[in-house]
Parts: sequence; C-alpha cells; structure tokens
Amino acid sequence: MRLISMLLSLGAIMWVLYQMSGGDDSEGIIPEEHIQSMEKANSVEKTLQDAAQKRLKDLDEGSQ
Repeated sequence: MRLISMLLSLGAIMWVLYQMSGGDDSEGIIPEEHIQSMEKANSVEKTLQDAAQKRLKDLDEGSQ
C-alpha cells in the first residue's frame, strides 16, 4: 500500500512538472529561430545544386 501511494505521488509530481514545462504545447528542443535558419540553408543549398546541374548540362551539350 505504501509503495502504491509513493508511485502515485511520483506520478503526480511528474505530471505537474510536465504541465509547467508546457506539456503538449512546447515547441520542442530546437528553437524556432534555428529551424528557420536550417530551412533557409536548405533552400540555398537546393538553389546551388540546381545551378550546378544546369551548368553541367550546358557544358555537356556544348561539348557534343
């Protein structure tokens, strides 16, 4: 009986801490600014890859 009451108390404490930290509404471990920076970097990388592929295609067509 004592063990059950201790487990229930621990569960209640953990639930309170979870709710105080934001619960389901928390944004996660990575801050929003970092996520936006990573998305922008991915966009720049995609643009550079597209430009490099176009340049290689133009060079390949020019050599034939």
